[in-house]
Amino acid sequence: MSKPRRGKLEAEAELALVYSSPAIHERRRRILDETRRMIAERGLSDFSMDEIGQRAGVAKRTLYNAFQTKERMIAIAIHEYFERYLAHIPFSGPIGSVQRNVERLIFMIQRDLQVRNYVSAIVSIYFSADAESDIWKTMHSMSVEPNLQWILPLKAKRQLQPWVDPERLADDLVRVAYATLNDWRRKRIEDEHILFHFVCACFTVAAGATRGAARKEIEEMLSRYHAEGAPPPLPQRNRKA
Repeated sequence: MSKPRRGKLEAEAELALVYSSPAIHERRRRILDETRRMIAERGLSDFSMDEIGQRAGVAKRTLYNAFQTKERMIAIAIHEYFERYLAHIPFSGPIGSVQRNVERLIFMIQRDLQVRNYVSAIVSIYFSADAESDIWKTMHSMSVEPNLQWILPLKAKRQLQPWVDPERLADDLVRVAYATLNDWRRKRIEDEHILFHFVCACFTVAAGATRGAARKEIEEMLSRYHAEGAPPPLPQRNRKA
């Protein structure tokens, strides 16, 4: 399996941890925790660096010294939360399986329903014409990598169509996912239908890109979901942003 792609912000965040003192590390954690909480409470419409500084107990100048811009701080906070959540999903399907990817999508949507403002902020940044390139790449790549974990094994087993490029497919699936979430946050898709739309949209694209056993499994799954009206919900996980 190829090495996962890493965004510039992710690399910089790790270097900051390596060269920081315990006190600086604790301050950074506190800032990012408060950033996530504020996003979850109100999205980005009233996001204030002054208030983040007050809540984290640091001067606003410290925020800019540590993260350069508000947008960079928000992107790092979002990335760390995503990685933390993903690491604690209780998967039952093996790595590289269609089942595991379905479980990931279902858990993520069930989480999104609990933190609407947080997800709305993520999606608005993703589609913003003014978002910095590094921020967009970081947000995109954090969703691409989980897709590659099951797409690359399919390629190794020759279960992708010959014209399919694995990384391009992973990119396309992320775009479909964000577009579906954007319709949901704008209330074009109701809460009770988002799970069905999200999973079926992603795997309809995947069905066209696969062949053999993988395609058969996806087609059978989609047929079952359409007959039943929705994928089966997984156990809820009460995790705060």
